Amino acid sequence: MKIACIGGGPAGLYLGVLIKRAAPEHDVHVYERNRAGETFGFGVVFSDATLGHLAAADPESHAQITAQFARWDDIAIHVGGEVLRSTGHGFCGIERQVLLQILQARAAALGVRVTYEHDLHALADVAEADVVVACDGAASWVRDELAAELHPNVDVRPNKFVWLGSTKPLDAFTFLFEPSPAGLYRVHAYPYRADASTFIVECTAETWRAAGFAVAPTDEDHTVALLESTFAAHLEGHRLVKNRSIWRSFPTVRCGKWHARNVVLVGDAAHTAHFSIGSGTKLAMEDVIVLRDALLSTRDVPAALAAYEAQRRPEVLALQAAAQASLEWFEGTERYMNMRPAQLAYSLMTRSQRVSHASMHKRDAPLAAAVEAQLAAAVGVTTQPPPAPSELPFDLGDRRARSRTCSELGADGHAAAGVVVTPLVDQRALATPRCRHDVEQVHAAGGLVAARIDAAPHRQLEVGAAVAAAAAAGFDVVLLDPGPDPAAIEHLPACVQAARAAWREAGWIAALVEDRPTARAAVVSYAAQLVRAGANLLWVASAGDEAMAGARLPAAPLADRLRNELGVATAIVAGAAARADLDAAIAAGRADLVMIGSAA
Repeated sequence: MKIACIGGGPAGLYLGVLIKRAAPEHDVHVYERNRAGETFGFGVVFSDATLGHLAAADPESHAQITAQFARWDDIAIHVGGEVLRSTGHGFCGIERQVLLQILQARAAALGVRVTYEHDLHALADVAEADVVVACDGAASWVRDELAAELHPNVDVRPNKFVWLGSTKPLDAFTFLFEPSPAGLYRVHAYPYRADASTFIVECTAETWRAAGFAVAPTDEDHTVALLESTFAAHLEGHRLVKNRSIWRSFPTVRCGKWHARNVVLVGDAAHTAHFSIGSGTKLAMEDVIVLRDALLSTRDVPAALAAYEAQRRPEVLALQAAAQASLEWFEGTERYMNMRPAQLAYSLMTRSQRVSHASMHKRDAPLAAAVEAQLAAAVGVTTQPPPAPSELPFDLGDRRARSRTCSELGADGHAAAGVVVTPLVDQRALATPRCRHDVEQVHAAGGLVAARIDAAPHRQLEVGAAVAAAAAAGFDVVLLDPGPDPAAIEHLPACVQAARAAWREAGWIAALVEDRPTARAAVVSYAAQLVRAGANLLWVASAGDEAMAGARLPAAPLADRLRNELGVATAIVAGAAARADLDAAIAAGRADLVMIGSAA
């Protein structure tokens, strides 16, 4: 079998090593666009799980790579003049050039053909290959040539970032949040050898323009000089290092398919994950391990490529969902700067939704305990140890819920919920004796009751009357649900105004907001209208989309943004999420309430 790897880099070289090590009769030809030994970037980070995959796939390469690692356990967060350290995490980093040298030597020893300074531009140039593997990065021309079959989508994010190095030694994965006259910078920095570190600077496009970078975005010396001045106190006399350090915007790459005919995409060509969550090189090397196994398991190339994608795609989608939540956190870091340092650190550590509250207790018990104590003190709870975040009370205007959990009326466990939500009801249902009985039963059990009022178009004129009926029945909260009809959604702010006129002055009104990640700015603007109309609580639901497929709490990023940007309370429709994930959402300040079940 003839295998052509287009683009080379660590992924192409590693695939060649894996194939030739297991089945030397195959011919692997790597077309590397750069010169031998030439690389761009600084360090590559690996997780323990990835190292386990490398060890199983090729122990020799694993041994050489790990021998060159810089290792660290801590995360250091610099914010507001304080440094918070969180321990027990475990990271490994290696210089990208050293990684390439190891893989190039391994490839040469095993008989992989590598052609350097050979930048292909058309698939016709490798027509003789049985399998073509595209390792040509986020700007993949192979993906573009096969766009009609692969259905790529590239979401270019708004923040700007530049990849730099530093001569300052670091002993922890370091986050810096540095204010400047132009705006807030966020730095992701980590060691890759004893005397060198990666130093990624990120900021909003507004800060980037205000700092003057837009005038000369490709002038590396100008970038280095300005940022050395900005971070002088942190660098402590050390220098920043350039290496094709051009300001860019991160592209989130997704593809409907990763293979077509005998061509398959790996790494950034198929999918990208924001640098705040991991290394693209790591993902690409994990891809080619699975691809190697698929190619060597059958002579049917299309079947092998389909098997590779079927196995790998769910893992990548879950990671991309985590990366989406993480990049949105960094796009809006300004909104967290008013948090107390412990909660900001907690929010940062749990931003991807892959770290639950129980996990935080295991990783960094003092930080988890500090946030629990702050939350408890804020609502006057003095018991020691404090209750879990979801078990704390919450004030909804003139009512206090005994816990932060919500459940549908009649669902399993609703008797223990802090807030019980009715099915969709209208004025007539709210006026029945059965409705009054339900309210009395929930109150007798110690819970609050929210009336989920139908605000569909044919009900809009009745909303005021329905809210008055809910007040007469003794409900604590009203939740206006417009359903999926765009007309009802458009008129929901007017419904909130009508509800406010008919509801008690100190009573809370909640409004349902359905997330649309592809139109997030419009959703936030709409939510602001609801708040201006009188909504006290935004009930955030998300069915999940391509960006958040596999996320534990797909509604959390929007709820987080609305709560911390608009200053309004939020509830997350959580479905079947684990209680520890709900605790993390509350402790991080993403939501005030969590809805367990399918309401809304």
